[in-house]
Amino acid sequence: MNIAFLTSSTEDYLSDGILHGLRSLSGVNVIDFPKAERLYRGCPEVVKRQVRGGGFTLYGLLDDFEVCRHNLYWRIAQGEFDLVIFGDIYRDFGVFIQLAPMLDLKKTAVLDGADAESMYPYAGRWWRHPRHWFLPRANRFFYFKRELTPRTLHYRFYCLCPEGLCKWLRPPRNIRPIAFSIPAEMVLTQCPPKQKQFAAHIVDPEVAKHVPGSSIIPPFSSQAEYYRDLQESRFGITMKRAGWDCLRHYELAANGCVLCFRDLDRKPATCAPHGLSKENCIVYHDYNDLQRQIGSISDARYEQLQAATLRWAEENTTIARAKQLLHTIDPEILQGAAH
Repeated sequence: MNIAFLTSSTEDYLSDGILHGLRSLSGVNVIDFPKAERLYRGCPEVVKRQVRGGGFTLYGLLDDFEVCRHNLYWRIAQGEFDLVIFGDIYRDFGVFIQLAPMLDLKKTAVLDGADAESMYPYAGRWWRHPRHWFLPRANRFFYFKRELTPRTLHYRFYCLCPEGLCKWLRPPRNIRPIAFSIPAEMVLTQCPPKQKQFAAHIVDPEVAKHVPGSSIIPPFSSQAEYYRDLQESRFGITMKRAGWDCLRHYELAANGCVLCFRDLDRKPATCAPHGLSKENCIVYHDYNDLQRQIGSISDARYEQLQAATLRWAEENTTIARAKQLLHTIDPEILQGAAH
């Protein structure tokens, strides 16, 4: 299977995770263009340091390989590829506009990993410019949206459909949910003994002010230091920030922390992350609620939660996410493609 993967010039956790997963499947040949240098082992440290999050977790993992990227747009137009993926529609919609007339509806996928709930081209950044009103619609193709909420449909109908009504409407057929992912090699196979209650990076300011030595800003200069702290911690605090989904959820779970997710029960069901509930994490609403729940957990219940949290991480690897995308496009497309 041959895939043309059109990348962004900067990091995008959704796009980069899926590209990593596709490259990890045998029988799948992927040409990333422009080359996503940040994902390869030979990536210069000066580049990795510029990647959001310090280049942890997803970056510098892939073996480099020889591939012909020459004249790729022409080759796409000639139908050389079984699938064309636009990795970051928000940043690279110009390339999409250029190629849209030449694309096969059933062989094209668009990834939208933006924190915004609106899709391309229905956000205000496009509405405000009349020249953008008639841009080609990406949701004619398979459109994978991370922050997929009722407000997505509200924007889709140019805010003419009330949000209350949008809660009862199903997304158009081509709009599909998607989420971040984590490389399988980053998921622990066995959790080490825990030495402290909370991980040092606590994004919830209310909780952070009650935990001595914690920081709402990531305090680590290396991935090894960051992961060591997570592996020593019983609980990891997370919450919605710019968007509901965050690579932090997956990093905490993959390193054996039981997730403590503020207001998770207020997340729309269609919005990533998927598969988290009271069965595999602690859902809290404020510091007192968190302390009450943690204080009542027995050792046996903690072990159950930890195992369930780790299992959730195992189910959300980059390989699993790449397979999910391919299966959504064509249930039979994975025949001959394996890990």
